[in-house]
Amino acid sequence: MRWRQAIRGMRTARKAADDRLRQFERTFEINEGAIKRVDICQLAANQPIEDFYSLGRCVSSRALLLAVCDGHGGSACSRFTSAHLMEYICAAVLDKHVLADVPVQQRLEWIFSSSDAHLNQENNLSAVEHRLVQFHKNFKSLDKGTVKNALQAAFLALDEDIAKSAMPDNKGRVHRMRASIAAAGSCATLAHIRARSLHVANAGDCAAVLGVESASGQVSSLQLSRPHCVENADEVARIKAAHPSSESNILRAGRLLGELYPLRAFGDVRYKWPLELQKAVLGPMGSPPPQNLLTPPYLTAMPEVFHHKLTANDRFLIVASDGLWEWFDPDTAVRLVRDHSFGALSLQPYEPTHGQTLAEVHEQLKARRAGERKRPLDTNAATHLLRHALGGVSGGLSEQYHRLHDQLQLPDGAARSYRDDISIMVAHFDEAYLARDDNDDASE
Repeated sequence: MRWRQAIRGMRTARKAADDRLRQFERTFEINEGAIKRVDICQLAANQPIEDFYSLGRCVSSRALLLAVCDGHGGSACSRFTSAHLMEYICAAVLDKHVLADVPVQQRLEWIFSSSDAHLNQENNLSAVEHRLVQFHKNFKSLDKGTVKNALQAAFLALDEDIAKSAMPDNKGRVHRMRASIAAAGSCATLAHIRARSLHVANAGDCAAVLGVESASGQVSSLQLSRPHCVENADEVARIKAAHPSSESNILRAGRLLGELYPLRAFGDVRYKWPLELQKAVLGPMGSPPPQNLLTPPYLTAMPEVFHHKLTANDRFLIVASDGLWEWFDPDTAVRLVRDHSFGALSLQPYEPTHGQTLAEVHEQLKARRAGERKRPLDTNAATHLLRHALGGVSGGLSEQYHRLHDQLQLPDGAARSYRDDISIMVAHFDEAYLARDDNDDASE
């Protein structure tokens, strides 16, 4: 009798863990261009969560956009960035002189965002719209037509507008909500995918990793971003070169001015504004300036942009906040996703397509049999990654659930002492599309 109770208790505990892991998972069937499907999963550690993510499409270019925004110092800046960054990017890729005549909902086709600010619930939506129009005019007047330039200009323009909107008006009044957005900060990694052209724009310590399969069937990772932190020697050199050599405290204890870990971010005006402006705007909010603030700005939202031409060997793209990468490296992540892709075949009934040869059917059945050995617990690849991040990649199922229980029993807020917020997006490529040789490339 006791062993039956023990089994029921074990099953109940496992179901509770599964339900928690899958609480915020989502799958979106795209089936356009290079993207077949996007899997998403998220788990909070902070209360409220400081990670946000967005998925959308530029109406004019049909480019798919996916972004993860990792906040710090609160959720205000990451929420705002997630809601508006794609709008700025879509404004940058529009033709000249057309933005004012095209309403925002026709420039950007939202698929989903974990922030609801794009649903016109924001108090200063008209101000955002005005800034978008002005940004479009300024950017197009420079006639810099590459995707890289558009992404960089959009990041910088949004960050500048976050700061400007927080400044005192002509009567010296400060809008408290806008000031709170500017005082908080957010890293961001955004992928722009059009035809075979993949651009990744990164500011901070989120990351994008490509899963690439070799001719022998082995999968490896290709990193399409670099973390902007003290472990990045180029980033350290960039910051030191921008300030007098006499400033020896710019990077202290592995952090910017001894406080901030990422070295590029939206918001964070405490590291960008001069002292007097900070006292006027942030002083009443109880936000003191950092020590040794001598020659600001020390921080930028300028993204580093990587371009990759997708090939028939590319299988998927992972974009995730640094909360995932604290648990395992990119090679482990892509192996887990590839194993999940094989194993997931066994979760669905086999249906041969019309016109297939017996040889093709045989190969597909052979792959399904191989996948049976890797049959996953989750249909969603992002949830599969989250499960193995918290539960580990070694040991049996019981051991994995034990580790999961230890992590998931911690309430949001208290969990932050043990792990960070985790947001994961996995974009699965359409292998048949990438195998074709008639796809146009977007401008680099």
